[in-house]
Amino acid sequence: RVPLMKSPSHLGHFTSRVNRLYNEDKYSANVLSLPDDKTVFNFNIFDGHGGDQCSTYLSNNLSQGIEDATTLLNDAASRDKLIETYWKNIGGYWKRWYKHRNENFEVMKAFDDLHLRLPLAFLNTDYNFFLQDDNQSGSTCTTALIQTVHSEPGAFQPVYENYFFNRKTISKLTIAHVGDTSAILVDRDGKAHTLTQSHHPSNPSEASRLRKYAANFFMTDSFGEERFIALANTRAFGDINFKQMGVTAEPEVTEYIIGDAQTIQQDFLILVTDGVTDVLTDQEIADIVMVHFNLKGHDIASPQMGAEEVIKFVEYVGGSDNATCLIIRLNGWGKWPVIDRTGELRQERLNDFNPRGRN
Repeated sequence: RVPLMKSPSHLGHFTSRVNRLYNEDKYSANVLSLPDDKTVFNFNIFDGHGGDQCSTYLSNNLSQGIEDATTLLNDAASRDKLIETYWKNIGGYWKRWYKHRNENFEVMKAFDDLHLRLPLAFLNTDYNFFLQDDNQSGSTCTTALIQTVHSEPGAFQPVYENYFFNRKTISKLTIAHVGDTSAILVDRDGKAHTLTQSHHPSNPSEASRLRKYAANFFMTDSFGEERFIALANTRAFGDINFKQMGVTAEPEVTEYIIGDAQTIQQDFLILVTDGVTDVLTDQEIADIVMVHFNLKGHDIASPQMGAEEVIKFVEYVGGSDNATCLIIRLNGWGKWPVIDRTGELRQERLNDFNPRGRN
């Protein structure tokens, strides 16, 4: 009932194929109802490869899969059955994962229900994609879930809702990450903080995971970059031909507390595909949004306009991949210092890519 995609003052979203023939990036935003009357805002960004079938399927189904994962969460037999299905029908990596399933599930359950719910929902959604007629593509993913855990009474209650973007609220931010899309949190001082680490073969924790459960398929390409088989990402949805070798949709799950200016204010959350981060640093992305706001003001420079400015910059300086940006307003929106930490760097980029200066 909450039209998140049509709320430009609270959610900005923009995507471009840039110089590719097709745009395989997708995204979604939903409000989930989880057990114990938990209302959780859910934002997702997907970077498809080999086609957009997988990223499209995820944009239409992953949020529902998270909401529907309660049976898998509460029933050990259902959890075992899911991993057994991977083992029986895919094999390889999953045979060893199944052997250690109790140990793996215990690690997930050590935190809270989302630490178990999200991996189960991701794996179940991934397997359901395999059942589709066209299932040869793949996709990376970054999912953000925000749940208010504390709020102070306000004069407008009960009309005034205690959502994460309102003042005097403290919320839990959960990030579930697969591949090389990114989540960036901008704090009260306007500084950008990366919340995700790309699942590349050069990532030490990924190398350890794969060598524990799978054979050694690591190699180096002609540019000296390490690859796993022929893949840049060691975690992804889809990619069915590589699942037995250890390419998995298991997300890396992390949690943060975000909140009010008097406590632990953050200004906004950014979700982007690697078509953006391959061109811009995290701080540059944040500065583009903040500088646009500082120049245009609150009435014009909404999160929607900020997301559009980021992608326009990528297009102008010659990005080489599909580029997508989501800007999620938090309760410190617009309160950052008037400072541009990367302005000179961005101007150099613009000067270097001035088409009129080319022969």
